[in-house]
Amino acid sequence: MTKVSIIMTCNNGEMYLRDAIKSIIAQTFKKWELIFLDNNSTDNSKKILYEFKDKRIFYFKNNFTLKLGAARNLAFKKCKGDLITFLDVDDLWNKNKLMLQFKKFQTNQNIQILYTKYYILKNKELIKKNNYKLAKGKCKNEIIFSYIEGRPLTAWLTLMIKKKAIKSLKYAFDKRLHISSDFDLIYRLSDFCNFDYLNKYLASYRVHEKNESKKNSSTEINDLNYIFR
Repeated sequence: MTKVSIIMTCNNGEMYLRDAIKSIIAQTFKKWELIFLDNNSTDNSKKILYEFKDKRIFYFKNNFTLKLGAARNLAFKKCKGDLITFLDVDDLWNKNKLMLQFKKFQTNQNIQILYTKYYILKNKELIKKNNYKLAKGKCKNEIIFSYIEGRPLTAWLTLMIKKKAIKSLKYAFDKRLHISSDFDLIYRLSDFCNFDYLNKYLASYRVHEKNESKKNSSTEINDLNYIFR
């Protein structure tokens, strides 16, 4: 059976990490591995991770802090699965997320990227996020316009991507990028990949005062300028 690799990067993510890992452990699809890249954390992130004595969890640590693009590149090189997914330390998955996406890939071999709907989790309240509009096939224009309108078509925590699609690129993640390294990957993949979606809410994006994009909004703007240039 195809294995799914989950990439999680962490820089001092102890506040919500335990909940994120629990949502992975609870998955009804069991053939996964978690590639946990500790990006020079100085808090209890490692200790929390090691509370979960699961042989499918693999821990790696940088001794200096990298931009997210560089950190995700290192994590991607460790992945052994044919399908790649992503979960940040403060977000959550529905327990059927991996299973439903895996089955969709099994029924349609032409899909390279699969995404889902997701909730906004704010102060323990789940709010349905309204996407730009769901699209499938070659949909580069839809992806670009959805970001311009502030309602991204895809969301990092919902994606599942065929590893061979990423490996066909010159590089997986741009090490010069931080906040928008995920969008850059999707933008480049959209040149040739077929997208599809599950019309279900299968993940929860947590909004809080320490969200990386909130702390580094100017960095995100610079990243996007760089990508479009």
